[in-house]
Amino acid sequence: MEPASDKKAFTERRGADIEIIDPGGDVPVLVPSKVRINGTEVLIPAGASIRIGEISEDEAVTVTLTMYARRIVIAAEGDLG
Repeated sequence: MEPASDKKAFTERRGADIEIIDPGGDVPVLVPSKVRINGTEVLIPAGASIRIGEISEDEAVTVTLTMYARRIVIAAEGDLG
């Protein structure tokens, strides 16, 4: 049986809110220069491509992008903290 905390964490999982923003927006083609993930602006390299998977009502949308990382942690969950 799973601990209650594990069940709670599982039910709270959800996709990230991704905002791809063109601050000018005056031309027919969007040229994004800002990206936010869950409301936090992230730095993306100039010329980096942003790929958005097929959008449908049946499946979650995937987004692939390259961004700069300030810190990367790879660890077992029990080792964090």
